[in-house]
Amino acid sequence: MLYPNFDELVELRSKSAKGKLPFKHKVKSPASGDYLSSFRGQGMEFDEVRKYVVGDDIRKIDWRITAKIGKPHIKLFKEERMLNLVLCVDMNKTMQFGTRGTFKSVQAAKIAAILGWCASSNGDSVGGYLFGDTLKSDIFLRPKRSRNSLWQMLRALSSRNEVEASDRSVPLSKPMESLHKSTQSGSVVFIISDFMNIDDAFQQQLCYLARKCKIVLISVNDPSDMEIPSAGNIVFAANNNHKMHIATDDKNGQKAYSQEWQRNRNMLTKMTNDLGVNIISISTSSDAYHDLFLALR
Repeated sequence: MLYPNFDELVELRSKSAKGKLPFKHKVKSPASGDYLSSFRGQGMEFDEVRKYVVGDDIRKIDWRITAKIGKPHIKLFKEERMLNLVLCVDMNKTMQFGTRGTFKSVQAAKIAAILGWCASSNGDSVGGYLFGDTLKSDIFLRPKRSRNSLWQMLRALSSRNEVEASDRSVPLSKPMESLHKSTQSGSVVFIISDFMNIDDAFQQQLCYLARKCKIVLISVNDPSDMEIPSAGNIVFAANNNHKMHIATDDKNGQKAYSQEWQRNRNMLTKMTNDLGVNIISISTSSDAYHDLFLALR
């Protein structure tokens, strides 16, 4: 099954409502919520005491400190602001693959649904960005506190696209550039992909995005992405009807296949380490909900 069932994505709502995104970083959304902002105001969490200056609200004066020091001081609190969550999902043809459990495209949709329902149940704004060569054009859904964007995203993820995929997948640097231009500062961006299409410009665009947003990469991969199983001679057919015969039992071929995977992972790991970006790996054969929140914690 290349596409998830819409009803199954909706059913994840009840399970995901129990979860909570463990983010304590500062956000800049003007709406109130459960996350600490970079602004100071009349919130619930104490921040610091400082000297009173003309124009400060006299109701904030800390009379105990004022009496002890002899000069007026006020208490400052950290405001709580709403979280803007953007779910970026890779819909390239490389995601339409799976040998164990389910397809990568289905697992990615489930992860997006789980995160979306979790944030929505907490009253946060949820938006989406879908890209890939199986789409006529990228789909950007601006984060909203209502569930309109989330519903639209789940519909798009579960729709059976009739667009014929091109011979070359969309490189990940392009959606990163678009996200940088369209995403509000202080947002939390989950990028859900198999990260098989990393190009030279990906790290640079990821760096630009990381300067304004909190980024979490979620790598969805099938066990056969890592090493090709021995299954004899297999014929693969491309979209242009070009056929390729592969001897999966060939030791040299198996070694080259594994080395290419490891090269890709080493590159991705170095990028995330250099930028201080978190990455979570989830297999097509695992329980998406369990592995996702275990990794987030």
